Amino acid sequence: MLNEGGGMMRRVAAFVLCATIGVGCEAPSGENQGTAVQRDSAGVAIVETPGPIWASAPTWTTSAEPLVQIGTMANEGPDLLTRVRGVVELSDGRIVIADGGSNSLRWFDGSGAFLFERGGSGEGPGEFSRLGPIQRAAGDTLVTTDSGLRRITLFAPDGELARTESIDGLTVPGSAHPLSDGSYIVGSTGFSSTQLTGEEEGLYRTNEPLLRLGGPLEVPDTVGMFPGPEIYFRERSFGFHPFSRGFHYGARGEFVYVGSAESFVVDVYALDGRRVRSIRSPDVDLQLTSEMIDAYTAEALEAAERVDEARREAARRSVEEMEFSEVRPAYVRMLLGDDALWIKEHQTGLPEERNRWAVFDYEGEFRGTADLPVDFRLLSVRGDRLSGVWIDELDVQHARVYRLVPLEGG
Repeated sequence: MLNEGGGMMRRVAAFVLCATIGVGCEAPSGENQGTAVQRDSAGVAIVETPGPIWASAPTWTTSAEPLVQIGTMANEGPDLLTRVRGVVELSDGRIVIADGGSNSLRWFDGSGAFLFERGGSGEGPGEFSRLGPIQRAAGDTLVTTDSGLRRITLFAPDGELARTESIDGLTVPGSAHPLSDGSYIVGSTGFSSTQLTGEEEGLYRTNEPLLRLGGPLEVPDTVGMFPGPEIYFRERSFGFHPFSRGFHYGARGEFVYVGSAESFVVDVYALDGRRVRSIRSPDVDLQLTSEMIDAYTAEALEAAERVDEARREAARRSVEEMEFSEVRPAYVRMLLGDDALWIKEHQTGLPEERNRWAVFDYEGEFRGTADLPVDFRLLSVRGDRLSGVWIDELDVQHARVYRLVPLEGG
């Protein structure tokens, strides 16, 4: 998956590794013109926010300093974080970090002091082959996925293993999002070389199922089929880049939120697959300029030169052979907070790069935008507290919790 929160160079490095391995990869002016306009179309509530929302003055930013920071440059210890997949804050202030480097979940108190660790590499109960993101469910139950072992694992707030659920029918299972009836929504957020037929080169978006499983269901149910992550394919290489459009989904209560990023649209589905609401902002700029492509390509070629010699030529070729869509993604992330839907602006990689999110209530009303630190990757939202990963100038990962604060005049 491309790390869109840590700047262009980190995204370039992620692309080079994905594009040269050749196996499954995880995916990569004016003022707002008033409040959302609602109208019904074939029984679906269309909630549309006119005007260029990214050009509006930001409404919020973060506190100047984080409330909590966890991370170290030491060579060992629970504060050493590598390949962080998730950071969530529990209702009592404790913080849980999914550390992909160790395939473990680590609990810290509200001040950042280490409490205990669960998981680890393996195939037994509570262990992980490829730890995925984490979500906080009702009662502070933690929901994790493992795309290698293809299963969901649940931990109680005290760290005890609750249960596991198998995942079948997805190419690269992504995060599991809890619903109010105890079931979970899981989609595919990656692409495997086994999906390539070799008959045609170009851009691919294969349709993938969005599954509901667990809870009261005896067998998995399909909410619907949706466009998976976009990938380019050449005879000798395939991969993602920062202009690839991803598949985004989440769940809240009894509803599922889905977006393909082909336009600024997030559709809301009932559990029986009916589309009940569509949240839209039609005036978002999707232009992909030659300047954006050239800036990315130049940095990608520089990154290819730093790959080990055995893979350097393949890395260069992957950059030279990549293919781009005519437009860029409408957005690159979607997060469902306690009381708001957060959607992240696509970053162009040009000097004016920023980390801006549009915030909507769950009825689709546009609340405003939030400007976050550029090197902060937002992973979860609990009220006005934002949890995620900050990467320092030495590329050391730190978990941080910020407070969301309003801007004067925002």
